[in-house]
Amino acid sequence: MAEEFAKRRAAWQPPPRPEWVRRINEEGACMDIKSVVPLDENSLIETAKRNTGLDYFGEDDWYEPFKLLVKGFDEESELNLMGRIMTRSDMLMFLQNRLMIEDVFRRHPEVADEQIIQPVMIIGQGRSGTSVMHNVLSHDPDNAVIRAWQVYFPCPPPEAATVANDPRIERGHKLATMVDRVTPEAASMHEWFGTVPTDCASVHCLTFNSPAWFSPVLGQSPSYVGEVIKRSNVPVYQYEKKFLQLLQWKNPCKRWVLKSPYSITHIPEILKVFPDMGFIWPHRDPVKALASMVNLLGITFWARTDHPFIGDSMDMYTNADVGAAMMSQPIDWLESGVLPKSQLCNVKYQDFIKDPIAVVASIYDYFGFEMTDRGREAMQRYMLEKPRESRPAHQYDVGEREMIETERKAYKRYQDYFDVPSEV
Repeated sequence: MAEEFAKRRAAWQPPPRPEWVRRINEEGACMDIKSVVPLDENSLIETAKRNTGLDYFGEDDWYEPFKLLVKGFDEESELNLMGRIMTRSDMLMFLQNRLMIEDVFRRHPEVADEQIIQPVMIIGQGRSGTSVMHNVLSHDPDNAVIRAWQVYFPCPPPEAATVANDPRIERGHKLATMVDRVTPEAASMHEWFGTVPTDCASVHCLTFNSPAWFSPVLGQSPSYVGEVIKRSNVPVYQYEKKFLQLLQWKNPCKRWVLKSPYSITHIPEILKVFPDMGFIWPHRDPVKALASMVNLLGITFWARTDHPFIGDSMDMYTNADVGAAMMSQPIDWLESGVLPKSQLCNVKYQDFIKDPIAVVASIYDYFGFEMTDRGREAMQRYMLEKPRESRPAHQYDVGEREMIETERKAYKRYQDYFDVPSEV
């Protein structure tokens, strides 16, 4: 049965690379790229310290998973030259940002007094409309979101007077859209702009204790994933809270709207850190979403390696049996009361696509939020000015009937409980 669920990965075929990327990697094939672009703990840590002039990373719980992660990048991920350059750049960014964040909290302990009140988080299966919903909600001025450029450059913390035209936005945009230049097909699957709201998983990288962003984006490391999934995620969400406090310190907001599909497996731990967190779960045919996710992951891997889908480290995203178990777990939490039903708002993907503003209004009503005229008009304007048709269509194969039927059986409990219609 495991082989049946691995067929999607095996069937994925990479697209041709842009000529400039192909030539860089061809040149790298004759180099000692591990020495040219080192991914060892000492080189990364010392470079981050030197670049910032700082040396305090905070509590030591980041260090052991960090060592395991970079060892995996170096020995398991099979990164090509372009991949090693991109991954080293990303790892230095996370290390340097952690140093600078800790420095802000040391010099300004009052930042820790910031209150994060009634945040909401979009959860669920990847490729089920979580990003487009996040984008729409981000245009209501009452909703604060974490934007990609703020993850790249959180310090000094953004200020209300200048956040809209911060000079870091342009550089952040260049970094965010690099994946589109290395693998142009990525543009049809997701908006990687510097100003768009981003996944909480990118913030979790600051802890080095979560595989949600590292493995799908920076490089596959089965040994790292196998270790960190055993750990408590409470420290991960505690650091996320710290990050939100930092961003709202000089740029106050009414409420945070977050997005983290992967966090569907961590709801009890999230509630320990954010007891008043509300969850929004858009439900889409899981088989179709899975097919789309496999294609997206293949493209992001292809940006950095010639060997996509190493081992089984991506089973949580690409294996219907594993994914179905993750998506069924909240059912038990709902039935046992661990997750209060009043804190979970379920919506249908197809309903959202047909009438986004009506679904947003139902979400606001569910959580008791006010839908202001200003917010409604801003979200409607975004939908008119940024239709999905403005980007290339995402082309992917939903698979043969036998594969679809096998996956459909795995997802039966989830689809039955939440009344999720099949699309294929």
